[in-house]
Amino acid sequence: MLTTDQLPSCAPERQGLSSAALIRLLDELERGGLDPHALIVARRGHVLFRTSWAPWSAEQPALVYSVSKTFTAFAIGLLEADGAIDLDAPVERYLGGENPNGITVRHLLTMNTGHSREQTLSLPFSVPTLLTTPPAAAPGSSFAYNSPASYALSAVVEAVSGLSLTGLLRGRVFDPLGIGQRWWIPLDGIDQGFSGLHLEIDDLARTGIMLADGGRFRGRQVIPATYVEAMARPWSDNRDEDGDPDGDPDGDWSLGYGFQVWRSRHGFRLDGAYGQFVLVMPETGVVVAYQGATTRTHETLNALWRLVESFHDDEVAPSADDSARLAERAATRDSWISRHALAASDPMPDPEAWMLADAADGGWLLTTPLGEVAVPQDRWSHAVLGTREQSLAVAARGERAGDDVLVHLVVPTSPHRAIISRGAGGLSVAWHTTPLWHPSLGTLTVPEGT
Repeated sequence: MLTTDQLPSCAPERQGLSSAALIRLLDELERGGLDPHALIVARRGHVLFRTSWAPWSAEQPALVYSVSKTFTAFAIGLLEADGAIDLDAPVERYLGGENPNGITVRHLLTMNTGHSREQTLSLPFSVPTLLTTPPAAAPGSSFAYNSPASYALSAVVEAVSGLSLTGLLRGRVFDPLGIGQRWWIPLDGIDQGFSGLHLEIDDLARTGIMLADGGRFRGRQVIPATYVEAMARPWSDNRDEDGDPDGDPDGDWSLGYGFQVWRSRHGFRLDGAYGQFVLVMPETGVVVAYQGATTRTHETLNALWRLVESFHDDEVAPSADDSARLAERAATRDSWISRHALAASDPMPDPEAWMLADAADGGWLLTTPLGEVAVPQDRWSHAVLGTREQSLAVAARGERAGDDVLVHLVVPTSPHRAIISRGAGGLSVAWHTTPLWHPSLGTLTVPEGT
């Protein structure tokens, strides 16, 4: 069976999950156009299933968006355990400056600064502006999910420890979990905190396994158990913020918010834009790590919950046929099979910089703002665009249908892909899911060696 490096694995039936349930999940993700990229299912520290969808790879770190927030919370918890931070202290104790509204570290952790959703969406990433802007409600009384609060936590970590988030977490979290060199996008000289971390699917699985075991990993207490328990509490009432995408007042975005994690119908979760998830269920030891790309993330969660609810307490009888089918599916996943279920969304901001020309080999040559990419019909091609300092690894594949051409350009270090269509109306270039920071291809570049 496929294994996650340095983590034990076993047949899913040994931990109460049928191979048939996993096959149903794969069908649901693929046929529903949910664009899955990587998946690990584990229980009690054992990997039961692991796969990725080409051209994404389980060994390639990719942008996990707001899953980054949870790692920021880890750093705060470690500093609290060191006695260097008091969660109920006003933020100016650590950052100086003005804080007329008495916002505390705990208010930042729980998204309870008192600012409304409308306020946080208009705030710049400036800690002084966050602290001095009069909130719509008293701090501690009103939840509004936002990123400036997490950015402020990153500033607190650096001010108190003298280290970046990456620097603090390297020896105390990343190394104990077996997480290799990773990149966190900086903003004004500090790690973003709210987003920007690039992780492998195995990194997410290890993190979930650690949290499901009360902060322990391989016998080592990585995050204090009391802090993990506190992280998972529903500190914030979020029932009235944005509502659940399914219209369910008890849905997964309405069950409470902890320390940079969301309460869920089962356990709690790390949650990043477009479907970057780590589902953690300490009661059963089940962990699901997932990377994908859809705006219909509630449908992805619903599919994952159906899998979670398929677990039994004890072993289940294996089926040789189902086990063989599952092994074959795991080894041959390719996101190209879902291409016709993936819709284009926002157009590229620089369409004049894109061209698609026929090539002599029957494929195409795609010109992008960062360089040229050969596009074959029968496989994914790989190229590196950009500069030596800031590069962009991409993969491309295309197909012809009559006089029309469809090309997908994937950025495997992110959840994103561009959909390029050429037909009688000319060339159309749009994102499937649009990068949050800026809708240009260049916004996804990473440093050399990342």
